[in-house]
Amino acid sequence: MKNQLTILLPLLLSLVMSAKGLAQQHEQSNMEAPFAELAHKLSTELISGIEDLKAVPETEQEQLALQIVHREFAPHLDLRFSSLKLLGKHIRHLEQHQMAEFTGLIENQLINMYAKVLIEYKNSEIAMQTLQTNQGRKFAEATIQLNQESRGDTQLILKFRQSAKGQWRMYDVVSRQVSQLSVKRQSLVLKISEIGFEQLNKELRQRSSNRI
Repeated sequence: MKNQLTILLPLLLSLVMSAKGLAQQHEQSNMEAPFAELAHKLSTELISGIEDLKAVPETEQEQLALQIVHREFAPHLDLRFSSLKLLGKHIRHLEQHQMAEFTGLIENQLINMYAKVLIEYKNSEIAMQTLQTNQGRKFAEATIQLNQESRGDTQLILKFRQSAKGQWRMYDVVSRQVSQLSVKRQSLVLKISEIGFEQLNKELRQRSSNRI
């Protein structure tokens, strides 16, 4: 009997560990699928948007870029995390209602910012060569390798964060090795130092017309 137990226990332990491992792999696969789908969708829309800009007169490109970003990207933006990244240490001095208002107002700024990225490539012959995704536990990146005839190969990197509910949302775009969120942060931090947060929010309210 002891010999049978000696043989069976390791076997049962092995089966339990195998089942646990398969369950973890299945769970990880379920988490990866939504990110991969979102990364592919937004990457495709970004390239398609750049192509669409070429088909309209220059006077209409600005508005079209805003429409594309508002329609395709805005629903997937992580406004809360973007706000935290933009404000940095200044967040410690804010009341909850101030932060909530800023998060609501910053959406227009982000839409304008990403529309500029589309317009930046409007005169280029672009083809997406590869889409590589790099997913961590809470953060992920989708790197789009572009063939730009005038400047050779370049990359656009879409950055994502996973919420506590498991949803993936985009919080930054890196174009020509420059984080668009970091550029925006520098200008906002300088503005806060010059005029204060309340005045900044007032100016953001006045800019809600979605102009670049």
